[in-house]
Amino acid sequence: MPAVARGRRWWTVPFAACLLVAARGDAAELRRLEVTPAQGGATAVLLLSAPVRAAVRDVTAPDGTPARVYVDLPHGTRLGRGALRAVPASAPVGRARIGVGEHGEVRVVLDLESPATYRVRRDGRRLALVFAPIAESKAPAPPAPPAPTARAPTFPPRPKIVLDPGHGGHDPGAQGYAVEKDVTLAIAKRVGLLLGEKLGAEVVLTRSADATLPLAARTERANAEGADLFVSIHANASPHPRLHGVETYYLNNTHDRGTIRLAAMENGLSLPMPARGGADLRYIVSDLVQAAKMEESIALAAAVQRGLVGHLRARYGGVADLGVKRGPFYVLVGAYMPCVLVETSFLTHPTEGRRLAARAYRDAVAEGIYTGIARFLADARRARTL
Repeated sequence: MPAVARGRRWWTVPFAACLLVAARGDAAELRRLEVTPAQGGATAVLLLSAPVRAAVRDVTAPDGTPARVYVDLPHGTRLGRGALRAVPASAPVGRARIGVGEHGEVRVVLDLESPATYRVRRDGRRLALVFAPIAESKAPAPPAPPAPTARAPTFPPRPKIVLDPGHGGHDPGAQGYAVEKDVTLAIAKRVGLLLGEKLGAEVVLTRSADATLPLAARTERANAEGADLFVSIHANASPHPRLHGVETYYLNNTHDRGTIRLAAMENGLSLPMPARGGADLRYIVSDLVQAAKMEESIALAAAVQRGLVGHLRARYGGVADLGVKRGPFYVLVGAYMPCVLVETSFLTHPTEGRRLAARAYRDAVAEGIYTGIARFLADARRARTL
């Protein structure tokens, strides 16, 4: 696992770095980010209100070329109105994002869709990154060695699983026909019991009572425990009482407004609405840590969703499968292991809300989550033997 800088949640993968030194930029403002086509490539321009000291770093792909370039602006840098507009991409830049980290740093992230080189140019308040695609060699390539077989994830015979009952204490979470913090704790305790009895797993709950627990402390606990899996359990809500169903999330950014609103609710944030066509920019997830675990997190989310929906449908009618989705849930940020967030049902739906208030339904939800986790672990071990 890559080293993690103390007190930081974003700088967790190897990078090549260069530091741009400019005049002091106290309370500078990022006024605009734009990516425009250029001869033979593209140029990303950051327009600021004053020169700043910016750190430009990149994350490399297996072939050694940059896969992602990001620019960290000084603490206190503000986001101007122009920075909140959607940023169209231009090859080789596939996506551009802006956000504010937990310590106030503004970060600009540029994801590359194809191999490219880049150089940095500074001109006072203007910081430009010039990208040039790397042309594929037309010379016949030497015979490649046999590709290594992809290794399935390894889990011990007695896996350690951290279960996170959402909300708690002073944070009740969503409210409807029941209160989310009570529902999630009851479900998590039941899941833990099943995992221990049937799988022999070592189970840790981030909270075992009605206690207030910061979001960051939940993944920090999972990391400190050296957990193999992290599952955060929640109950959904909506101002539209007809919405119902089950959905499971893995960590990633999204442009889906419904997911952004849900993440804002679970993150305890009041997020500004994005500009038309743009992602919400006050909150940007640190997906650098999870990049190496993304495939496993998606597989875990799919297994949990399938297990939960299948188990509930065998016992109850009208269970909607809302699918596996990606979302910027802060509670998943920085986890070193496969991690998912389960939205078990809607507290605000007349039928599902009443069901969640009943122990029988909560137990069925727990059994479904257990079934999904057990299936994921079994599939992973089976893949190791192929």
